[in-house]
Amino acid sequence: MRFIKLSDADVAALSKGHRNGKQFLFRNRCQCLILSYQGHTIEQLTKLFKAHRVTIYAWFDLWESGGIEALYKKPGQGRRPKLSPANPNHVERVRALVETDRRNLKSVVAKLSTELEIQMHPDTLKRFLKNLATLSADSANRSKHVRTRSSTQKAK
Repeated sequence: MRFIKLSDADVAALSKGHRNGKQFLFRNRCQCLILSYQGHTIEQLTKLFKAHRVTIYAWFDLWESGGIEALYKKPGQGRRPKLSPANPNHVERVRALVETDRRNLKSVVAKLSTELEIQMHPDTLKRFLKNLATLSADSANRSKHVRTRSSTQKAK
């Protein structure tokens, strides 16, 4: 049996994190630590959070090693995208291939698979293209907004 010992300030910080945290995992970790402090056993916590006992212990270790900041999910965790809008090579090749064959994305996926050595589903390509369109529209709106603002300042 392992329970977390918390000060009043720690309980207040974890309660605030549980109520106002932006990440679901962070809120769960905060709640788990509070419940452990209140006397809930590891078995009860594993059932409540549908997490393995080792995972609960890992959350305890995170808290003990780094405090509340360690409970946040770190950037870079999770699956890497097969196609990235930040990679100019991906953007250039996809746009060129889609321009040549707009109606048949399966052939575009086949060509990308050989050229970039990336296996993907046509739905992945569709999501990537939708993301590119959104990014392009956002940058166009930003530049239009900047032009509008600067032209109105000149008029004054």
